[in-house]
Amino acid sequence: MNLEQLEYVVEIAKTQSFSAASEHLHVTQSAISQSIHRLEKELGLVLFERSRQGTHPTSEGKQFIAKALDILQRIDELKSLNASTSTLTGDLHVATFPSVMPYLVQSAADMKRDHPQLRLSIEEKGSMDIIEDIRTNKTHLGFIAIYAKQLREMDGLHFTPMYSSKLVVCTHQLSELAKYTRVTPDQLKEHKLALYRDGFIEDFLQEFTYEYGPLSILFKTNNSEAISTVLKNNIAATIGHDFSFHQNPLWKEGLLKMVEITEIQQPKMQIGFVQTESREAAAAAEQFARRFRQAIELGHL
Repeated sequence: MNLEQLEYVVEIAKTQSFSAASEHLHVTQSAISQSIHRLEKELGLVLFERSRQGTHPTSEGKQFIAKALDILQRIDELKSLNASTSTLTGDLHVATFPSVMPYLVQSAADMKRDHPQLRLSIEEKGSMDIIEDIRTNKTHLGFIAIYAKQLREMDGLHFTPMYSSKLVVCTHQLSELAKYTRVTPDQLKEHKLALYRDGFIEDFLQEFTYEYGPLSILFKTNNSEAISTVLKNNIAATIGHDFSFHQNPLWKEGLLKMVEITEIQQPKMQIGFVQTESREAAAAAEQFARRFRQAIELGHL
């Protein structure tokens, strides 16, 4: 067993494909397959199962991948002990779900000031899109929301939880909905909603429609500013993570109210960082994550 094999295992788990791992690591697929075969023979374990749906770890493989991931992360930490004082270079792509972009911008500015040779790219996307971009090496670090049950599907990726979260209704303080502290499904159906196009919202909408019938939806959008405009002008309410609304400037101005949704059991949700194991970006991603977290916490979010 060697570190190269550990990197192969983690990359295969991350991309769910031998061919994709081969492309990302610039190693022939045959070499990776042979190396994994030798490792499995040495361990006496089958680490991966291949099917038309892709390559997935076995139960024993999941345990091995978790330990391999921990070893590689510790090696990265050793390599980056001096990263805070050394100049970082290369590319770093960071993405977040809507609402914390101001803190992402602040962190990027701080990183660029201290590491002028670092090429930074930041963007706003849905959490599932961010995870997919990390699996395909388009993004190195993501700030995402994820169901606790989905953490089992994060093989090859490292997730650091920061907050727990749930879906709530957010509305203008002067709206009819603001009269409630909690709202039932039947009550919610009576009010117009503008919804951000997000996987969690879509899941909620599908379950709600199945159980209680359709909601009154004004529109769906992937533009967070459109949602803020609707809330500010008391045109409609919206549904989203309670964490996200705490970041909204309108909330800080006292213009918004969050209303809990009753009679619906929501799956547990966590918010935090998901990170690539790309060797060249590990030190920069780790330092950026620390700055981003500090920016959020200092903002009393």
